[in-house]
Amino acid sequence: MPCNPHRMTRTARTRSRKFSGRCESCGKPLCSCRAYQYTDENNGAITANAPYLCRDCYETRYGVKIPTEVDAYKARLLGVLGRYADSVEDASARDLALRVMRLIENTD
Repeated sequence: MPCNPHRMTRTARTRSRKFSGRCESCGKPLCSCRAYQYTDENNGAITANAPYLCRDCYETRYGVKIPTEVDAYKARLLGVLGRYADSVEDASARDLALRVMRLIENTD
């Protein structure tokens, strides 16, 4: 079988592109710990060529909601208060816990 370079199987690079320090969509300066890059488990070429985006651009481009640290903290706090409300015997304490949970859920 002849060795034709144009017919050889193409493999994706395993390294992603170099990060430039900016969001590749809007151009605002960005720290590498706050840069998001799309990952495709089935296609390495998509992952290797995915742009580095800020949180807002990533959410609008891919239609996902990335939870913030505040969202994670609220979820943990609501879980603890929910367990407390389930375990307490006093109705007034349970009512207070449920009111606080509603307040936390409705607060940004």
